[in-house]
Amino acid sequence: MSNQIRPVSRAFEPDDAVVIEIAIESAVSAFTYAVFATDETDEEVLVTAGWRPKSPTSTRRPASEHSITLDPVPEGDYAVRLYNGRPEGAQSPDDVAFLDFVQTAQVLDEDAFSVAENVPAGIGAEAADAGEPLRISLVRDGVTTTASRPSAVTYLGFREYLRSHGFTYDFPTFGGAQYVELRNAARSYVTDASHLTAYDDLIPAGYLAAKEAEAGIAATGGQDAREIDELVVGDRAVYLRKTVERSRDRVPGVELIWNYWLEEGMLVQTLNVILARFQNRRLPGRDPLVRFDVTPLLPLRNKLWGFAEDEVHRMTIRRRALEYKYELGFDLIGRAVPRGGVEVERRSGFLPAFHQVLFLAHQYFKELDDLTIQADSFPLYRALRDCHIVLSQGSQNQYGEMAVAARAEFLVMQDILAEPQMREFLGGRPMTPYPEPWMDRVDSMKAIQGWTDTSIMHFHDLASIGEQLVLTIRLGNWVGTSDGTGDAATWAKALRGSIQQYAAAYRTATGVDLAREANAEMPSTLLARKLAGNRIRA
Repeated sequence: MSNQIRPVSRAFEPDDAVVIEIAIESAVSAFTYAVFATDETDEEVLVTAGWRPKSPTSTRRPASEHSITLDPVPEGDYAVRLYNGRPEGAQSPDDVAFLDFVQTAQVLDEDAFSVAENVPAGIGAEAADAGEPLRISLVRDGVTTTASRPSAVTYLGFREYLRSHGFTYDFPTFGGAQYVELRNAARSYVTDASHLTAYDDLIPAGYLAAKEAEAGIAATGGQDAREIDELVVGDRAVYLRKTVERSRDRVPGVELIWNYWLEEGMLVQTLNVILARFQNRRLPGRDPLVRFDVTPLLPLRNKLWGFAEDEVHRMTIRRRALEYKYELGFDLIGRAVPRGGVEVERRSGFLPAFHQVLFLAHQYFKELDDLTIQADSFPLYRALRDCHIVLSQGSQNQYGEMAVAARAEFLVMQDILAEPQMREFLGGRPMTPYPEPWMDRVDSMKAIQGWTDTSIMHFHDLASIGEQLVLTIRLGNWVGTSDGTGDAATWAKALRGSIQQYAAAYRTATGVDLAREANAEMPSTLLARKLAGNRIRA
């Protein structure tokens, strides 16, 4: 239940008694309601008001639900507001102390109604929506802005970065100079765009503003994080406002889980087989790219040449695979992947801890939607705390540097695949709504090679959403918080859409439903098993 004030109807007849329903949370020890009318100059005029408890010396908390009946009021438009607390020293709404109170008090909720003759059918109380008066006690309203915040480092952002910096790929040209400029531009873009300055850089856009509006807190602008923390103490927004790091240059806003899922989605393998054909190297087995011919008159030829010549400066799959194990405990399966046992350290606890977080988050959502029980976020908090500790153990050595460098390399790969000539050869499905232009090339290559029928779009969802979730867990204050259950509840509500989308994409890619079980089997093993099953059925 959230703090709410609602008239039982949006419109009343002049002789009708106006009934207002009020619901308050258990944390509210006192509340004040007020009804305002709008005069001819659009100024608000106080009509009536009241507060609970009525006595300033009372120590009893008000009940969770109240019904206020007002005497008939003149025709016009009215606003109703619910305030936190009660006016100290005020004996009636006409006292100066009450007027001062409503100017500074925290607004918990507000609504409006009108009084007019001949209310149309379907608007009056007797014909109102049956669900409207019940919303007070039966619906847990919360912030509705739950859209996922996209990553700050994307391929489309990289293209815009190139355009805004005047980067053009002249052709025909020879040599690797222009490719080196493209590579350096990718590194600069990732370095500039991946900085985090506050924890709310990681949560859905608009969520924090809505929470502060609920608490009656004005926009904080560019205040220092310490001032913001003090300003919103006592509200869940304090958790979301905690600064990640005072220095912009120390916290990377990218995670290796993004690279891992795109690698499982066959982004790197797609470019590797194209590069082999470009260099006239035959790969084992049938070569479906035997007629891949690139004209020297288009930029694709020079980009592939520069990519091949720059191999000595790129990270090998061996380095990435070992870092996946160190930071996340994830395995890759393939001929070029080093055999197990060569790593010094492996973060084997991350996958079960992370999937436990997602599973318990779904359990919390079920409890939250079940209006007959009080949702308990403590198990979720403990899972977030455990996952945070595991992640912090892998935040050493190459952490940060590896993620930034690998991100820049993958953006260059995406830029090469996005070349129009690449699609002319590989083909694709022009009516499929791919979010980014390189994606259909990967799906086409997977179909040609018989790798997997799971679209790269699902792996892209796992990469971008997984990165957001891991960042919030790694950088959140899950050990030192004084209200872990409240923080966990806020985290889950803010990221509910992202958590559910990640679980849906994981189910599509691997066949495992994280909403039903906290499966800790390696994703690479699940993907290999699913691919083998598809080939047997084919």
